[in-house]
Amino acid sequence: MIDPELKTHLETIEKELIELRKGSIGLQHNLIRGIIYGAGYIVGAVLIILIIGWILNIIGIIPALNDQVDEFRSALQRIGGTVK
Repeated sequence: MIDPELKTHLETIEKELIELRKGSIGLQHNLIRGIIYGAGYIVGAVLIILIIGWILNIIGIIPALNDQVDEFRSALQRIGGTVK
């Protein structure tokens, strides 16, 4: 037979393990969450780089972008859009 004190401790451990399983998040959930956070970081970094480039282009620090912006505007006008 099992010692009653040992049995009580084992039951307590079993209850705690059950609670831990309920509170733990699965591997699939963590993977999806990581992918979403990673994509968010990439999109955020791209937006920051675009905004900084746009501001520097307006100030005139990066004049090389002016040619690309003009080409993009002319391409949009040829497609039928109106860009001012």
